[in-house]
Parts: sequence; structure tokens; C-alpha cells
Amino acid sequence: MLGKTTFDLNKGEYTEKLGKIIGNHRSGSRIIGEPAEFILRSCRLTEHWGKLGGDPETKIYMRNVELAGGRKVKMLSLERGATKQPIAKAKLIEALYPTKKTATTATAEEKHFNMVKSAMRNAVQYQLKHFRDTIKLPCVCAITGKAIRLGMKTDIDHCGMPFSELADRFIASKNLKYTDIILMGPPSGKSYRDKQLWGEWIAFHMAHARYALVFASANRSKGSDGYATPLELYGSFKAETAEDLSLDF
Repeated sequence: MLGKTTFDLNKGEYTEKLGKIIGNHRSGSRIIGEPAEFILRSCRLTEHWGKLGGDPETKIYMRNVELAGGRKVKMLSLERGATKQPIAKAKLIEALYPTKKTATTATAEEKHFNMVKSAMRNAVQYQLKHFRDTIKLPCVCAITGKAIRLGMKTDIDHCGMPFSELADRFIASKNLKYTDIILMGPPSGKSYRDKQLWGEWIAFHMAHARYALVFASANRSKGSDGYATPLELYGSFKAETAEDLSLDF
């Protein structure tokens, strides 16, 4: 389980620590220091909060979030500018400590593929930030065609070719599979052990990625435009020995 391997905490210990962080902060307060890094590391490990959690400008606050029916719940919130993404405690725990039924569906190849993709995305976050810094508002959302004005919740979208496809094309261009990539570094800051290949990925993304400012809600709905990584790019560990499977340093 990601939570256990990253924090060396079982589900109960993780739940207790997260609960204490929530309990020790008032609504409206910003979470900083070790508690903030703990939450950001948790988010970066998930698909749902990984993108915003990996943005260096993202901050964490406690908010009273209004649910259906008007009920308000004290909840963690990832925030970058006008973009706010609430973190439901139960969903975060489930993402890091999935039920046995969910956990058994992910193969070693799939887990490694997700870790490599996450590392590749984190490596180029600064490029997306640079693009955001050049934008002048108002502008038009590339997905909805509606005007984007100051204060609206936005994302930087990979237009033309989604990020997932860009990453796949880079791997394929090197005649590699994702299982060929060896990662090193801490859970929330991994990179390729092959530093030359790592630099080539960053340069490849800079040369081929095209961006657009879009509404955050529209970007979440669009996803990867239906694109899915070809199964053959995942690779396989089956022919490897137990020692070769140690791809984390």
C-alpha cells in the first residue's frame, strides 16, 4: 500500500495522524511546516489530488465546505490562487490504503507505471508554471470557449496532445517500456536513476508540449480525451529476478 511504503504507518496510525492535523487547526487557518508537507506528500501519491499537490505554489488550508443539503464539514483544502480542491479525509485514506479488493487489481507493472508517470509530471511542473506566468487576462477557455477572468478557478491544460500521450511517446521513442525505468529519490520527489534520460525527458516535454489556460472544472471533465497508454508500453517484470525488481533507490 502506498501509505505504508511511503510513511511507514499502518492505516490506523495514518488515520490518527491525519485526524490530529485536522483537529489542531481552525477553519480558515493555513497549514504549514511538517503537517503541510505530510498532506502534500499524501496528495502527490494520488491520481485525484496529484496534479495540484505537485504544484510548488499550492498551499493547504482548513475550510468549512458546504455539502449537499447545506451541511458544512471541516475539511482540508488544496489551494493555488483561485483554484480550490477539497480533500475528503475518507477518500484520501482510501487512495493510500485501498481495500484488498482494489489493491489486488493493480499489478506490479501498473503500480510502477503510475509512479514513473507521477515522477515525469512533477519534473515538468515548472514549465507549466512559467506558461501560467505569461498569461494575460481576460482570455478564452480552450475547452468551453467562455471568457476567463481574474479570480476564476483555472488549470493549465496540455492541448493537442494530453500529457499521458506525450510521456508515452517519449518512452516509445527511446525503445523502452515503463518497467525499464529505474526510479530513485524520496516518494514525493522521485526521478530517473539515469540522469541523462531524465534530462532528455524534460527537454522533450519542453519541445513538444502545448498549453492552454482552461477552467478547472472543464479540465477535470475532459481528462485525457479518451487516450489510454498502450498495454505493451507497460512492460513486464515476469522475466526478471527478484533482485531486478528492486527499482526504487
